[in-house]
Amino acid sequence: MTAVNEFMHDAIPARQPEIAVLNVDGGRLMVRGGQSLLGAALMLAAVGLWIMPGSNVSSDVMLMKLALSVTAAGIGISLTHQSKTSKEPEIEIDTVRRELRIVQRSHKGAETLKRMKFSDLDRADVDGSHFTLWGLGDEIIAEVGIKDRRMHRSLKSALLDAGKI
Repeated sequence: MTAVNEFMHDAIPARQPEIAVLNVDGGRLMVRGGQSLLGAALMLAAVGLWIMPGSNVSSDVMLMKLALSVTAAGIGISLTHQSKTSKEPEIEIDTVRRELRIVQRSHKGAETLKRMKFSDLDRADVDGSHFTLWGLGDEIIAEVGIKDRRMHRSLKSALLDAGKI
């Protein structure tokens, strides 16, 4: 999610501009997928301990099966719960202050992870309505598509003033 603050104009457009951020990192997806798969397997194993045919029903084995199934089910539920898609950081582009902020929103509130002035960027590439903002060391900070002409013009002029285009 991306937000572009536009304070230079008195009128605010009636509809929200179409803005998108593309994430090129698939590592988080793989970790979340592995967590959900392992969590589901542990929950099935906890149930399988009790419905397995030919299992021993003596009292000492029953206590061990109970402890093992409760532990496996608890870990499985917590892994499945943690594998939910977390909200990705939002990128806020402030053309008045000439800065870029990466903000993580949660139920506790918003936390600014990174704040970067346009002058601190390495470069910015513009391809039609698509902006690619590069940090130091050829690191992609953000890829933003802006369809609103006024916001596109405002961001492009701010990046031109900073000497990044």
